[in-house]
Amino acid sequence: MSMILPPDGSKDIDDAVRHRGPGALRRYIEIEAEKAQMAGWPKPLDLQELAGREPEQPKMVIDDWLPCGYATLIAGHGGAGKSSIALYLAVCIALGLPFFGLHAEQGRVMYLSCEDRSDVLHWRLHRICRHLGIGLADLAGDLDVVDLVGRDSVLWEKTATGGATTRTFNELMGNLGNVEVLFVDGVADTFAGNENDRSDAKRFVNALVGLIPADRGAVVLIHHVNKPSAGTATSEGYSGSTGWHNSVRARWYLYPETEQTDDGHDRTGRLVLDLQKSNLGRADQSMLFAWDDSAHLFAGQIIGQPSAVEQHIRDETELDGIVAAIREVEASGDYVPAAAQGPRTAFAVLSATGSFPETLKPKRAKRRFWRHIEKLRRNQIVREGSIRRSNRHLVATLTLEASQNGGCADASH
Repeated sequence: MSMILPPDGSKDIDDAVRHRGPGALRRYIEIEAEKAQMAGWPKPLDLQELAGREPEQPKMVIDDWLPCGYATLIAGHGGAGKSSIALYLAVCIALGLPFFGLHAEQGRVMYLSCEDRSDVLHWRLHRICRHLGIGLADLAGDLDVVDLVGRDSVLWEKTATGGATTRTFNELMGNLGNVEVLFVDGVADTFAGNENDRSDAKRFVNALVGLIPADRGAVVLIHHVNKPSAGTATSEGYSGSTGWHNSVRARWYLYPETEQTDDGHDRTGRLVLDLQKSNLGRADQSMLFAWDDSAHLFAGQIIGQPSAVEQHIRDETELDGIVAAIREVEASGDYVPAAAQGPRTAFAVLSATGSFPETLKPKRAKRRFWRHIEKLRRNQIVREGSIRRSNRHLVATLTLEASQNGGCADASH
């Protein structure tokens, strides 16, 4: 953009700095940049032209999981394995190889590593290539891996007037060439705004999306989760405001798998990758990663989706199991709390019974459990009651209707 003279009559940039200070000059440059951006306001869609041709299905790098033209967020707790899995994904896209059973469209990739140095990246790439049966040199020209550890890696920063891209962002833009898929590992190292500010998150994501081809490119952001969600199955697997969820078209969440034991919930050593958002495809898909000793990496597999018939049979079996578990608890003289959160929930109490279905015990099935509870309520098989404990606290409960409990008297008050 050509720079016009400052309005105070200064003859050049140095003169402007002397007269008004660097802060005023920075603001002036930002205003001029905003004017230039507004001058490039896009034309509205030509609806008449669009009406004359068939619409195209949204393009995907990986069907459902990774849409073209947008950003996708991969989040997980620090040390969960995000970077290793993301680098494996980058290699698969660079050569057009399946990502653990998912077809990946080939595209030139750049991977920005802000946490791992070149020696660690070399070590990981060697293991990935060996597992895929390819040579590391095969990636030359298709994958650029950039070590930014120890360098200024901030791409977008908060300013007094809102926010702006940085010199590092301009360097990235000048070095992208024909890169189609950009990996940014991670958000905390490249975003110097307020992660709880929706507008900051949106501007950062939009700036990166503007770097890639709209018809075949993609941005993959590696992010952390907030501390309460770390290591748990949750529907909000990301850190910061909802602006992160809303600014991306797909969102993945990686967390350790757990199983119920006599002492509570213990980690199995496997990882679960949930597709928690997919605006342009089918969400609610998952992959399970297990450590491969021979490959020295986590290898994944799709968690199979049941057919419509299988799903119906599973749901009916689970509904019967929930009713039997409630009956078992009530027969023991105990009660089932209605609480969904806290130290003693309906899920925790019922899953400890012998009647509770095994298919509902994994944490990732908890949402399905609550959908079943709601269905049982609507069908008047289960209803909410209440019971007063010895400390006189009133507790909401889930109880079976009398007809479902063999005619037993209702224990709730």
